[in-house]
Amino acid sequence: MSTELLSALFKRKSQVDNGGQTWESAPEQSNADASAHLQGLKFDAPAVQDWLQQLDITPEEDMLAQALADGLAERRGEGMPEHVIAAGDRRLRELAAKLAETQRAFAEERESLGSRCAELERREAEIRAREEGVEAEKQAQKVREEARKNYPQPKWLTHLEGTINIGVVGNSGVGKSLFINKLRKVRPQAHGWAPVGVNETTREPTMYPFPGQPEVRIWDLPGAGTEAVPSATYVQDMGLRYFDKVLILTSGRFTSMDVELRNELEQHKVPYYMVRTKVDIDVWNNKEDNGADQWTTIAQIREDLKSNHPAGTSYLVSSRDPEPFDMPVLVKELFPSMKLQLDADAPSFDPTVPAWNGAWAMPVVFSATLQGMQGRWRDSYSANYLVQGNQVHVSLQQGQRALVPLTEGKGRVWWCNRWFVDEESVKTARRKAELRWAPTQAGDQPLIWWWAD
Repeated sequence: MSTELLSALFKRKSQVDNGGQTWESAPEQSNADASAHLQGLKFDAPAVQDWLQQLDITPEEDMLAQALADGLAERRGEGMPEHVIAAGDRRLRELAAKLAETQRAFAEERESLGSRCAELERREAEIRAREEGVEAEKQAQKVREEARKNYPQPKWLTHLEGTINIGVVGNSGVGKSLFINKLRKVRPQAHGWAPVGVNETTREPTMYPFPGQPEVRIWDLPGAGTEAVPSATYVQDMGLRYFDKVLILTSGRFTSMDVELRNELEQHKVPYYMVRTKVDIDVWNNKEDNGADQWTTIAQIREDLKSNHPAGTSYLVSSRDPEPFDMPVLVKELFPSMKLQLDADAPSFDPTVPAWNGAWAMPVVFSATLQGMQGRWRDSYSANYLVQGNQVHVSLQQGQRALVPLTEGKGRVWWCNRWFVDEESVKTARRKAELRWAPTQAGDQPLIWWWAD
């Protein structure tokens, strides 16, 4: 028995020795090193915010900027939003003026009417009705004044006159911050970028002005129903009745709190918009799981919202891929000046006139592969990658920074001419939040990036 056991042990030792590997304390570098994609880079780039400011930003024709300017021009001189208090004052003045005019006309006609009692009674009844209307409007204005006491204007919501204020509300994880950044066309990590995270990054109301139009202000408001922001006093605490418009965001079904908030806004006649975010993820998931196309998924989401939580008109948007969905329509509803038609009486184009001779540029159009990569990424080596156009800003944990140009060819985007991605891999990355770069040299490992936004 002992001989057989000893023989088996020697046989096993021989197998282990034959399959074993020798590890050096300081092995030489090879193409198989996982960090090979960072070798040879010139780490002399500026900080990411400085780099973004240095990028060529030749002005493009911006219809949204013009719409904002037009909206502000209409707003100047009107004071607060119409639904706050100005409407009541204007209505009262209009009714009082009509009453005075009717009274003067009655006094003049009374002398000439003589014995026409029926006509006199009709006119007197008309005056009494107008007097009752004036009194009713006075009572309504009194109610509004009481409402102002019960719904005081928050101390942080200042300078309502001459500004446009839009509130964005929603619970943690619905994508408020990224939505605000996309709406304002702010580049990732640039000045004014709203912090993006999977947790609740909004602890208190935060104002983000539109670049170039600081009077147009987007307010990122914390979600309701938390210990810090109880739902019972949410409308009062956030001062929502003082906003020009309010956006209610969700990434699934609208909750009972969302519906309650909508009802409060309707009561105070504050324009609101129900917005369903992250529909691009739903589209890809439904395609992978059920083979459904984009329009089928969108129709299913709309039907689900209509059946389970009637919320009126809902806007289905994607902050990462805004054009195919309802984001353009929503922007036009938020800023009605975007819907104005071209002026047929505008002066004809004349390149010699200074007004027509500005430095405008046609927008740069990237391939679908490169366009789908825009934004922030990270890898397992704590390196951060910001893709802006066809350039990548690389930041290492040790503080080193480099700029890497991306090249395109035959439907592929290349990293250092050794790793590539194509449109299909970018589409997969949008669903899985993981981008895989395929190597072309023997011994190179695949590169894996993860979404950082």
